[in-house]
Amino acid sequence: MKPFTRYALLQIFGWAMVLLVVLVLLRWGWINTTAAGVVIVLWLAKDVLLYPLYRPALAVESAVAPGVEAMVGRSGNCRTEVNGRGMIEVQGERWLARSADGTRIAPGLRVQVVGHDGLILQVRVVEQATATKA
Repeated sequence: MKPFTRYALLQIFGWAMVLLVVLVLLRWGWINTTAAGVVIVLWLAKDVLLYPLYRPALAVESAVAPGVEAMVGRSGNCRTEVNGRGMIEVQGERWLARSADGTRIAPGLRVQVVGHDGLILQVRVVEQATATKA
């Protein structure tokens, strides 16, 4: 769904409430039609002016994917020896991991997440040339 569509859908309740209040005030004679029109135009102008501020938060591509699925493809560092199971750190989070090919991975090596088995990440060592650059 496009950000503008999501924003418009979030505004529907507010628009309905303002319209209801304006109609009640018109019926009771507390405001005239000019004032009612000004209130409605100002309310819509507020939504138009605020849309650019909300757009980044409403963009689907900017949303953070939670959990283990988001870790696949990311790189991190081996915190403990991965021999069967071990601990790695990816983007500041510590995860249980195992080697994807069953080899032992020493602490401090750069690894890349290639998959997962439940909540245990499957990793492989990033080439040593790349690991020394990082």
